[in-house]
Amino acid sequence: MRRTIIYSRHALMRSSPTLSRPDTTTTWLVNILIAFSAIAALIPTTLAYLDPTLRLSIDFSEGSIIRQIQLSLLFLLAAFVFYTNRATGLITLRSINPFLILVFVYCLASTLWSPYPVVTIKRIVILGGLLLAGLCIAPPIGTPHQFLRTLRLTLTTILVLSFFTAIFVPHIGVDYSLGGAWRGITWQKNLLGSVATYSTLLWLYEWTTNSETRWRSGIGIAFSLFILIMAKSSTATALAVLACGLYVYNYRVWLAGRYLNLTLLLGALCIVVMFVHFYYVVNAQLPDWNTLISPIAALFDKGTDLTGRTEIWVILAYSITQHPIIGIGYGAFWLGAGSPAQFIADEFGWMPAHGHNGYLDVMNELGGVGLLLFIGFLLWHLRCILKLMKHDRPEGALHLSFLMIIAISNITETDFLSGSQFQNILLLFSSLSVSARLYWLKRSSELAPNPEAEALRAIKKPNTAKVQ
Repeated sequence: MRRTIIYSRHALMRSSPTLSRPDTTTTWLVNILIAFSAIAALIPTTLAYLDPTLRLSIDFSEGSIIRQIQLSLLFLLAAFVFYTNRATGLITLRSINPFLILVFVYCLASTLWSPYPVVTIKRIVILGGLLLAGLCIAPPIGTPHQFLRTLRLTLTTILVLSFFTAIFVPHIGVDYSLGGAWRGITWQKNLLGSVATYSTLLWLYEWTTNSETRWRSGIGIAFSLFILIMAKSSTATALAVLACGLYVYNYRVWLAGRYLNLTLLLGALCIVVMFVHFYYVVNAQLPDWNTLISPIAALFDKGTDLTGRTEIWVILAYSITQHPIIGIGYGAFWLGAGSPAQFIADEFGWMPAHGHNGYLDVMNELGGVGLLLFIGFLLWHLRCILKLMKHDRPEGALHLSFLMIIAISNITETDFLSGSQFQNILLLFSSLSVSARLYWLKRSSELAPNPEAEALRAIKKPNTAKVQ
């Protein structure tokens, strides 16, 4: 006798406590975690940045009372959410990017040789708190797309408030020393441009995945692009074009072919080789740094020295040679007057907030060992994104665009492992969310019965009984 057995994946998830949907209270607390993390990273806690005579940096580890209160509340809320959902949270721990764990452990170990171990421990506490918050945001404590929805709403709200601030309170919302560029309620124009870039990308994701609200998504995209233009951030504008183009290319399969991406990559490489060959034939020499970088610098409206960044990199490279293997210690270099970075301030007459290159700063603080571990973290995250695209291509494409923006922007800025900087938070949360999504997708497929196997066993069982 043939028996047909039908199973419901949703019914299975409801019946399993490890895969059940979070309750309403948890959902709201996770929303608050996401929104508060972005707000704490993007909104200033002081109006001192309005003074154009100050070289102010966005340094969230400066130890201000307001910043300490913000981070304490964030981490306490994360601890509460994780504790109340500890059964699933502890299981989700298995999904964490292994290189992220190694990076965290290595940062902790650097306390042993850091010249400022107390500062290093404080930075580690912040990093650990952000990882805890990320575990709470990742599914199944948070719903699969909750992080993206709440982040889109939060960034859009910041843009709306920035719009009204620039219109009605221009002495706060507009930076007249930079040609009237809008900064809104953020620290400066580049940060507002970054917010607009991510908002555009998130609304584009909504437009491509939800046909019922495309009119609203279109308004969100248009408004975000308007703010991006008013911020006059050439870097953010270029990254927005690249990120949106990458998302559109990847969110669906446009062209067939097993080796399509490899073919495109080899084609681009051939173009580069042809350019170098043509330049050599015409000029009898290979292109130098200025020749190679000038088109890219022009795209970002910068000089070939990238607004003095290359000079900082040269001096920072000297610091790296003093501790090339293990680094000076996590968070123990850029600490103001009297710190190990003092010789850089003596050279320039002012103290940079960081090395304006996330890769060099990681190398300087954690050495070659730490940089290799961190690159391993990025590559593992890329691997997870590509795997996620097999299950949810639009979401995977969105996280891939996030990673591309962060990887490129850290060539001229430092966000990697930089406390509660927005892009550092976004990278950590993205990694934890993608890894958790993959883990629970795999777990749900393992727990789900196989209808064909069950039906086959149902057919064979009577025959086996008869033989006996």
